[in-house]
Amino acid sequence: MLLEESLDRLGLSHPVTSAWIAQLSEPHRHYHTLDHVTHMLAHLPDAEASREMIAAIWLHDIIYDPHAANNEEASAEQALRDLSATDIDAPLVAALIMGTKRHEAGSGAQNLLNDLDLGIFGASRAAYARYSDQIRREYGFVPDDIYRPNRALVLERFDKMRIFHTPGFTKHEADAHANLQWEIGMLRDGSLR
Repeated sequence: MLLEESLDRLGLSHPVTSAWIAQLSEPHRHYHTLDHVTHMLAHLPDAEASREMIAAIWLHDIIYDPHAANNEEASAEQALRDLSATDIDAPLVAALIMGTKRHEAGSGAQNLLNDLDLGIFGASRAAYARYSDQIRREYGFVPDDIYRPNRALVLERFDKMRIFHTPGFTKHEADAHANLQWEIGMLRDGSLR
């Protein structure tokens, strides 16, 4: 599904969707951008393309401040506000967004959103390396000696869990763990900054 098609399906006002595009284009973003939304929409199965899932894809990172620990909560709150005057199930969208905080297995819809969000883990090594660099740029304010061990801890948590739970993504599980282990190794030996 293309961005324009997804916005047509949602049927929201131009000021609302223009604000979303502006937020996803903020200069401090390098990975959590319109490109990320585009990639998720491109991998959304047609049979699963409910308006709630489309809205959750658009809004799951709508608030993104690398200095903050409450981005999902703030994004869920914005979803409730922005969708309040529509027939889209805003509480469901907010719950799906909150489920991306820990990416734990849940309902079929939650598993799909999580898999779409983490799909980059199972991408080619070149695409994953680009993602890794983009995340580092988003946290450019963090010194290397603090970033490297903390990023490695986050990735180790993912490496210990089953990442993908839907048929379209489970075939990439081994690739995801290989990519995570590659980045963890690079972070631990200091060759990735």
